Amino acid sequence: MNPGQFEQHIAWLCRRDGCDRVSVTGGHGGTGADIVTYTPDGRRVMVQCKSRNPGGSITSGDVQQFIGMAKLECRADIALLVATCPFTRDALLLATRHDITDVHRGLLEAWNSGTKLQVLR
Repeated sequence: MNPGQFEQHIAWLCRRDGCDRVSVTGGHGGTGADIVTYTPDGRRVMVQCKSRNPGGSITSGDVQQFIGMAKLECRADIALLVATCPFTRDALLLATRHDITDVHRGLLEAWNSGTKLQVLR
């Protein structure tokens, strides 16, 4: 999948799991949001998609950049950083400290296979 197709697929997964008002922005406007949606109970969800080579990884720098945009600029109640590759240890620790849901390759595979993400319920 190219990055645009990946964003559309993640938007479809959000819809499948009950989110509504799903908007694929593709990161336009500099907010870092590729998808903005709402959970069934009205919480605002910001998603950033990283379609990278499986040999790559999400670093703490990627997470740092996302934290500010998701929480401060976009005022997301839920922030998902979805990647086709693994996260480094430091990236995972940083995401946890700042309440960012890291959807790494393994979790993405489970989500794609029908498992609902707990944060979207």
